[in-house]
Amino acid sequence: MLTYAIATLFALTATAAIAVIAQSLLRAAPQVAALRTELGRCSDRAEFTFCIAETVTSVDDGKIVRLPVRARLVAPQALRAAA
Repeated sequence: MLTYAIATLFALTATAAIAVIAQSLLRAAPQVAALRTELGRCSDRAEFTFCIAETVTSVDDGKIVRLPVRARLVAPQALRAAA
């Protein structure tokens, strides 16, 4: 008897899961179709402009530095002191 009850519960759970998946697909299909048509209308090229900035936190108190930043030479005395 318990075997039939467990089998029935599995069957009902599977039916509910299939119903939820079907409902999700039916709701998502029109949205996917709309996205595909919108994507089809887009051009293959896009132009972007941007500015790269670096925020230095340990030096210059968080000052925004425009890139490219040129490397500074460190004095040999400072290298010896650090070693």
